[in-house]
Amino acid sequence: MANPLSVITKPLSAITSRDWKSPNGANAIVKRDWVPTGRIDFATKIDRGDDPTQPGEFKLLVEERRIIESVAGNEHLEIQWRLATLTEAKAVVTQYHKYLAENSLIKSVSDPDVLPPAPKDNGAPSARSEWRDRAKRQQD
Repeated sequence: MANPLSVITKPLSAITSRDWKSPNGANAIVKRDWVPTGRIDFATKIDRGDDPTQPGEFKLLVEERRIIESVAGNEHLEIQWRLATLTEAKAVVTQYHKYLAENSLIKSVSDPDVLPPAPKDNGAPSARSEWRDRAKRQQD
């Protein structure tokens, strides 16, 4: 049997069917094929010297489950994590943006907090101050 840590540390693409066998082998009957559970996770390569505040490469993982029946008639639940498809990744991003919008966590360019500071007044109106005044009128 393979060392469990060696199986865990393998990249997802390197895991073969030989590493993940059904407890019932080939004699199992699939009663319900792989179905997404709705749970997601991220995976990345971790180096001890990496700064956690710096951007990195992450892979979106999706959990799936299926039910199989052994020769003896016992049902077994199998769970696996796989890389997400582009459609699934877009759905996650869409839900995240919807959450941000519903909770007023997205700031638009016209928000006063986002605008640059006002220039020193020299008596002549500037384009920036006119733009800021227009943004304030739109909020009122």
